[in-house]
Order: sequence, then C-alpha cells, then structure tokens
Amino acid sequence: AHSSIMMKILSSLQEEGLLHLERTNTEELELKSSSLEVSEIEHRLHRLSSVLELFSKREKGGFLKKILNQKPRLDRQKRDEVLKFQYLPVLAGTEKLEEEKNELISRIRFLDKEKEFLLPLEGLELPLNLFKRADSVEVLVGTLPPSRYEDLIKLAEDEALWHELINRDRRKLYLLLIYPRKEKEHFGELLKELNFVPLYFTEPVIKRAAAQDRVKDVIEKIDVEIEEWRKKLDDLDREGQKFFVHREKLMLVYDVLLNEQKKICSSRLLGETEQAFILEGWICSSEMKKLKSKLKPYSEMIEIYSREPLGGEDPPVILENPKPGRPFELVTKLYGLPRHGAFDPTLLLAPFFLLFVGLCVSEAGYGLLVALASLFFIQFAKPKGGLLQFLKLLLILGIANVFLGTLFGGWFGFPVRRLMIIDPLQNPLSFLYLSLALGFIQVWFGTLLNMIEGIKNKRYLQSIFVQGGWLLLLPSLSLYGLTRNSIWGISSLLGAAGVVFFASPSRNPLARIFGGLYSLYDISRYISDVLSYSRLLALGLGTTVIAMVVNTLSQTALGIPWIGWLAAALIFIGGHMFNLAISFLGAFVHSMRLQFVEFFRQFF
Repeated sequence: AHSSIMMKILSSLQEEGLLHLERTNTEELELKSSSLEVSEIEHRLHRLSSVLELFSKREKGGFLKKILNQKPRLDRQKRDEVLKFQYLPVLAGTEKLEEEKNELISRIRFLDKEKEFLLPLEGLELPLNLFKRADSVEVLVGTLPPSRYEDLIKLAEDEALWHELINRDRRKLYLLLIYPRKEKEHFGELLKELNFVPLYFTEPVIKRAAAQDRVKDVIEKIDVEIEEWRKKLDDLDREGQKFFVHREKLMLVYDVLLNEQKKICSSRLLGETEQAFILEGWICSSEMKKLKSKLKPYSEMIEIYSREPLGGEDPPVILENPKPGRPFELVTKLYGLPRHGAFDPTLLLAPFFLLFVGLCVSEAGYGLLVALASLFFIQFAKPKGGLLQFLKLLLILGIANVFLGTLFGGWFGFPVRRLMIIDPLQNPLSFLYLSLALGFIQVWFGTLLNMIEGIKNKRYLQSIFVQGGWLLLLPSLSLYGLTRNSIWGISSLLGAAGVVFFASPSRNPLARIFGGLYSLYDISRYISDVLSYSRLLALGLGTTVIAMVVNTLSQTALGIPWIGWLAAALIFIGGHMFNLAISFLGAFVHSMRLQFVEFFRQFF
C-alpha cells in the first residue's frame, strides 16, 4: 500500500482483529524498517496510569461495582473525539496537588516521629533551653535497663552524679542525669558500662521551645502544627475533586493512547520504501472477504495477495468448535494449542472433564450457587474474551453439578437418598469402581485416537497392530479377569501378539521380539493411569464429608443460649462457602490433570 495511508490501514486492521502480524524480512527485500517513535506516548501513558491509580483510591463503590462496570466500545470517530479532550492540564494539576500532598504528609510523619520521641519524656520538668545553655554541668536524658537501676543509685552515692526518674516501661527507664562537664569523659565511660543510652533533642525541637517551655509544651505545639497540616491536606483533597470528575475521560484517553502505542509498535513489523510499505500476516481463510470489505475504502492505493501456508511455515492456531464446546477450549489452551494440521482435542475432553468435575464436587447445592453466580456476572458485567468463556465454563459445570450432585452427593450436605444412584459414604467401593471404569474408558479412548492419528499419518503397521493390539488387549484382559472366559483370554493373546511382533522397528527377528516383549511392559503404565482416576472418589468423599461436618457444627451451635441461631447461621454459610471454594478448585485442577497426564499423553 501507499505510505500515506499506513496508519489508517493499521487502524482498520486493529479494529477488526483479523490479522496476526508477522515481521517482514526487510533485509531480503532490501527495505527499511519503520522508524516511528512511541516514547512520547509511553511517557503520557505512564503519567495517566499514575493519576488514574491515585483516582482509584478516591473512587466510591465496592468490589461488585468495579466488576459490573463496563468498558465502552469506541469506533474511530469517538477515539478521535476522546483525544480532543485537554487532558494534559488535568494531569499537570493532579501531579502538582499530589506533590504538595506528599510534602505535607512527609512533614506530618516527621512531626509524628518527633512526638513519639518526646512522649516518654513528657514528665521532664526542666525547660528544654537548659540543655543548650548549661555551661558548667552536663544535662542529659537517656534510657537505662531496669536491672541496672540499683547500680546507678550506688554510682550516684560515690560520684558527683544527680539523677531523676522521668518515666518507665517494661523494657527501660527514662532518666535525667546531671554531672560536672569537666568530668564528661569519666562519666561517659561509667554510664556506658551500665548500658545507659543517651537521648538527644533534635534542633527543630529545641528551636520550637520558648524560654520556659518544657517537653509537654513542645508536644502541644507539635499537635497544633500537625492539625494545621492535616487541615491543609483536607483542603488539597477538596481541591483535587475538580480533577477527579475527569476520571472517566482520562480512562478513555488511556485506552485510546494504549491502542495507539500498540499500533505504532506493530508498524515496526512492516517494511518500507519512500512511497510504499508491505505488511504480512496470517488470517483465517474464512475471514478474507471481511478483510477485503474493511479495506475497500483504500482499494485504489492497496493491493492484497494471499496464499496457502508453505511447507516449512508455522502459522498461528485458532480453535474452531461448536458454541457449546467453546468454553472447554480454556482447558486445552492451559495445556497448549495443537500444532498446525493436528486435530483439536477440546470436544474429545469436554464430556470427560464435565463428568469428572461433577463427581469430584458431588454437591448439587454448590453447583446451583456457581451456576447462578456465573449467570449473574454474564448478564450484568457483560464480560468479553477469556473471562466470558471462563464464566460460561463455570455455568456449564455448575448445571452439571446440580444433576451429578443429586445422584452422587446431596444438597448442602443433606443427601436425597431416593434420587441417589451411589452413596459414596455408604458404598465407597461402588464409587471407586465407577471412577476406575471411567478412567479405563478414557485411557482406552485415548489409545483409539492415537491409532486414528497414526493411520491419518500413514503409519499403518504401527497403528493397526500395536495401537490396535492395545485396544484389543486392555478390555479383553479386564473381561478375562472378571469372567475367566477363554474367549477373552484368546483375544488378549491376539492383542499382545500384535504388540510383541510390531512394536519394535528392528529388522532382526530376535531383536524385534525382545523389543516387543519390552513394549508389552507398558501395561503397567496403563494400570497406573487408570488407578490415577481413584482421585475422583477421594475428592467426592472429601466434599461430602466436609459439608456434613459443617451441618453438624451448625446444629451444635444452635444450643448456645441467645446467640445460637446467629452462630449456627455464620458457621453454615461460612463453612459451605469455604467448602464450595476448595471443592471446585480441587475438582478443576485434578480433572484437568487427568486430561493432561492420563488422557493427552495417549495421543496428543
């Protein structure tokens, strides 16, 4: 395209978000890189960020208001209008006020420290000016450990030392000492041996004291001064209100400038000549029409070329799933996106993940609360992107828990036994068998997917005989162990034969057989993978037991006179909210682990 429309093109691309930009090979094409600078924008963004952070402390409204507050969507015309707002004087005025406030706060803190120093000496009756006027004697205040006070008394009996106790606390005594100045060094050594620590009045404290002012008089003056500075702080806060009213506009300016910064940074990816520029990137083939429509106003000054990815290229990956399956893409993305050309495992893991979370939580009441909370935030906060997908996932998991919790758990620790299929507390072995059976099905299904992937990539022998052998061996061996039927024993041997004779790539028959026998040892890995699913029992039992304990504690608290109902309500609500949080967190993490470690490693 022509250089004159470069920023307009970048703005159009940024608005649609269709293109994944790549750096142009400027050296190979003998082009120059863009030299646009963003330092000024970055400086303004830093100033805006600091001011908005200050304004956030003034903002009234709780956590819920912040979450439900929606960001407006701005088209190009509105963004231009936002930048017409004179925000720099607002920034300058706010920064100046904040500088003055910080200066006042520093003064108040200094005075607070002075007051803190003087408070233990408030009982001192001598005028403070005496400490700088005395010529022939040394007038000194300090602290002494209580255990050394008797030693000080004995010293005063033998030496020309006068002392008076001003104050005391648990750790030290505050004392006034007077001794001849000519013997200053002598007394200094003696007092040091007693662990006496001298305290010196600072110059500002001495200056603040009038002719006959004592410590308590100075403390009163400090209190008056602190009060004056605090009033000035309040005045500055009220003055700052005239800038705070522009907070919403400043937030819009910040967002617009942030977009401008990203746009200028993206311009560094393109290559330029004096008159034209080239910009390269990836786009979904289905979005090409939309891209050309967006850039149609510049059709006279632009040329668009497109092609399929070349052999050695690694294009970005976008997951495309039906609407109900999209929330589960979050689980896949936490593991990592599939490489280009591979299949997306999202829909394959979704039913398992849904079922496992339900069995781990096994609480219908918790599921209902999570579903309602997610629906509330989706409805009123209008989230977008990843947050919306996560809330939709929680909504689906919550609804699933209403059904699975009813069948395998209860409602807030109260089981509805007529509707239960398995009671984990009364029949934990049945729940364990169910967990292991589900694990076996998922591990077997993962092996099937591995075989399909191998056939797709033309690894026929390995896929049909080795992966197919495992697919035959695993269920046959399990059924033979349960029924002792010879048919399942024969099919187990057939499956094992496929693994033994085709697992090793060696051409040597002996090495091939021994390599195949070694590969057959993988059966221990399959067993350990299936046993990992016993965590479904552990977590499901944990949630149920904790819920029942909370109910028992609530019922016990009801017996407390007068406030029993309040204590019971607090225990019930707090206990169940705590159990909800840890059970959903544990269920999410452990169900995700089963996908990543036991399921994905079979095929993905």
